[in-house]
Amino acid sequence: MKKSYILFILSLLLLPTFYQSTTYAQTEMHLSLPDDATARLGKGRLHEIKFSPDGTRLAVVSSIGIWLYDTSSNTEISLLTKDNIEIFRTAFSDDGATIAGGSVDGTIYLWNTATGTFQRKLTGHTDVVYSIAFSPDGTTLASGAADTTVRLWNYTTGEHLRELTGHFGYVTAVAFSESGATLASASSDTSVQLWDVATGEQQHILLEHDDAVYTLAFSPSDGTLASSGADGTIRLWYPAFGVIKQTLPGHDAPVYSIAYSPNGATISSASADGTILLWDTVNGQSQQALIGHTNSVISVDYNNTGGTIASASADGTVRIWDAVFGGQRQVIAGYSNYILGVTFNHNGTIIATSGSDNEINFWNATTGEHQQRLAEHTDWIWDINFSADGNKLISGGDDNILRLWNSTTGEVLETFNGHSSRVWSVAFSPDGSKIASASADGTAILWDSTNGEIIHTYTGHIFSVLSVAFSPDGNMVVSGGEDGTAQLWDVLSGEHIQTLEGHTDAVGSVQFSPNGNVLATSSDDGTVRLWDVIFGVELQNFTEHTGLVWSVDFNENGELLASGGSDGTVRLWDTISGQNIQTFTGHAGPVLDVDFNPVDNTIASSSTDGTVLLWNYTPPMTSYATVRLSPSPVESAAIGEQLTLSLEIEDAGSLVGYQATIRYDASALNYVETAIGDFLPTGAYAIPTIIDENTITIAAVSFSGASIGNGTLATLTFESVAPKASSITISNVRMTDSAGNVSYARVQLGSIVAPMLQQGDLNGDGVVNIQDLTIVASNFGTEGENHADVNGDEIVDIVDLTLVAAAFSDTSNSSPAFSQNSLSASLSRTDVQNWLDAANKLNLTDPTMQRGIFVLTQLLQALTPQKTALLSNFPNPFNPETWIPYHLAQPADVTLTIHSAKGQLIRTITLGHKPAGLYENKGSAAYWDGKNELGETVASGVYYYTLTAGQFNATRKMLILK
Repeated sequence: MKKSYILFILSLLLLPTFYQSTTYAQTEMHLSLPDDATARLGKGRLHEIKFSPDGTRLAVVSSIGIWLYDTSSNTEISLLTKDNIEIFRTAFSDDGATIAGGSVDGTIYLWNTATGTFQRKLTGHTDVVYSIAFSPDGTTLASGAADTTVRLWNYTTGEHLRELTGHFGYVTAVAFSESGATLASASSDTSVQLWDVATGEQQHILLEHDDAVYTLAFSPSDGTLASSGADGTIRLWYPAFGVIKQTLPGHDAPVYSIAYSPNGATISSASADGTILLWDTVNGQSQQALIGHTNSVISVDYNNTGGTIASASADGTVRIWDAVFGGQRQVIAGYSNYILGVTFNHNGTIIATSGSDNEINFWNATTGEHQQRLAEHTDWIWDINFSADGNKLISGGDDNILRLWNSTTGEVLETFNGHSSRVWSVAFSPDGSKIASASADGTAILWDSTNGEIIHTYTGHIFSVLSVAFSPDGNMVVSGGEDGTAQLWDVLSGEHIQTLEGHTDAVGSVQFSPNGNVLATSSDDGTVRLWDVIFGVELQNFTEHTGLVWSVDFNENGELLASGGSDGTVRLWDTISGQNIQTFTGHAGPVLDVDFNPVDNTIASSSTDGTVLLWNYTPPMTSYATVRLSPSPVESAAIGEQLTLSLEIEDAGSLVGYQATIRYDASALNYVETAIGDFLPTGAYAIPTIIDENTITIAAVSFSGASIGNGTLATLTFESVAPKASSITISNVRMTDSAGNVSYARVQLGSIVAPMLQQGDLNGDGVVNIQDLTIVASNFGTEGENHADVNGDEIVDIVDLTLVAAAFSDTSNSSPAFSQNSLSASLSRTDVQNWLDAANKLNLTDPTMQRGIFVLTQLLQALTPQKTALLSNFPNPFNPETWIPYHLAQPADVTLTIHSAKGQLIRTITLGHKPAGLYENKGSAAYWDGKNELGETVASGVYYYTLTAGQFNATRKMLILK
């Protein structure tokens, strides 16, 4: 699933509601907690309220269950839940002994009201149960569901009695007449239908409503049927005749709930316009309005005497009213909407939450007491994060704006305007000086937190960017996108570093491990993956979630990872072994965010069920060995020299074999060989090393016993390619004992640091000489990061050549001495002449640059021979090919002829016009493949070769020996 469609998917997961829920307040933390949960923040999203027949109990239906209140004190006495399934509607039996709950999965649950004991469940509906009602005689329960059916049940036995079909839309309400002989049902198809309960026959279809009908109620006095719905009207019907009696207009928005007073004289109606209206059932006039809710009123009910009205609202409150005088008696708060983000502050004392109520709330992490409310956003807030010191909070959401808060005073310190669509994710840099944000506009932005200015805009993802995080050192930002990739960015330069590919759907969460070496990503493909940050390869893939995975978080040492997803679970992973060591179930909806408490063994999880649960986890008791490279850090060797590292193990159990994967920077090192170490017993067998580009996999096994403790598993030898800083990582460490049991190890990467070199010493041998100039020459014109870029302008050019030349071997002003033996075979007189010409054109007046030009002049002279000469071929004797070197004191047309010992012409090789210079190596010398003009291989023996260059002519002897 693409996270940009989360609102649509949530509506399918949770149910197609007819109202907008929003609120926030304090909660009862400990009632009916799931196993391993220590506390709960929020009571869930409000759905419905019902008084018990005797008026002693008030049932409040929320997304996490049915809260039962003692009406004398309006305090919670129990929370009825089952199977972590969201309950949507409720009803009391006529004697009050049983309470029923209709759920989003089509199941109806029954509990004993007095004890809260679960009795049974009724199954048959295939979609959300929108309404349930008990018959007055206490024998039958009716239910209506989104599967378009009405069902009748014997609720005492669980027997399904009858299915009533006739609606073609969601069945949104059912109600029994006072006698119980007639059942009314309402639907989103705009109809109200009347049924004979005994026979199941349809009696009437009432079609006066212009839109979906949401609620029904029979008058207890004269049998009138009242209905209301999306058209904002209340309609009164003669059920016996199926005709309309009266229409009560007055609400300016849909009417979600109606209830008759016990004497039938008054109807109360709850509407999306935020009001409750009381109507006189005789004259149809509105008597008074109960005003106090700040959002849609979704449910209303009278108590048994008719003196009290209870209402539930999308503002997150249940309000108790005086039904006669209209005064508000009490407010029961604590219900909430989707909680989208959750985070602990730096010392674990405060939990901040954000959600679809457009608010941020602070809670005491110990007591659950609500401490502060921040309400400047104008739309859903998807993500929040504290700064490292806890003094600031950053938030972002659907209003496209980031807000920076003083977390103590609640003051908005700065607003960040730059995104053109919703902000999915926000993060502080470790030092708090920068903020990163991810947006549905397809960008991630790096901000200066002090002034709100944009530092960099990262563009590389296709579609939405869903998540961002900083590396622990603050040098990198990672972004996860709807395109299924995670991308790494350089904070200083803003440049793209690398792309991590492997997920098959949107990457909704990204998080660096505390040491910065590992990256965790979660995806809508149902997986959590761990990545090697340095080399961008996947290390592990966790697949136990059964749905989308929306959040991940590392604990303080990085050895545990928590994840939350649409399957409603929070899962705890051991990052060393890759095992799912604990699974927490208890949310009645998808888990959107998870966060470790930094100071104790607690995880907070937020959910679409409108709650945050705090989970107590048990750290694993497994004892792991440690595998690391030694020495580390170690200084890089000079180019061409070797560096040997030991793969050490500490605190190992009884082992007879191991394997490990080693990755290195191929631009810095070249792998040479591996030798088995001294840890395993003498005679251990080293399995042949698997080599793949910059990766080697080593393994060994002992057939003569096991080893424990500390030692060297292997030695690894590399050749230096460039004297620069790099890292060597260790992964996929697997160890076995004599019984074949597998164990794992925590690993530490190896660090190679750049040597302290004088400017121009590119090969790291401590001397600036012709070899360093050759390195510049071989990289000439290369752009980007390159060790041959001496002045650091990201291009290897004439300036770098001149600087290296200026740094040649001594610190005095004397001229460098070039011998023919010291000159690099890859340098030509033409190249040096071109460099010198380019340097002179720059008009470089700096003394350092002038010295470089002087050295290049000396080098040109050293590469210009005093006279033309023909040199001895190599190899000699040879078979079947040889190279013939020569010098040219001046440019000339060069030809080589080869004769047999008898003077017969064997081959003429025309070399063309050549500039003055030394032609001594295989790349520049003349070449003969031992064949004649016809392409035939010549016989063994003595041959003569003659070089003609202008007026110069010389001959030498060579020998073919087969």
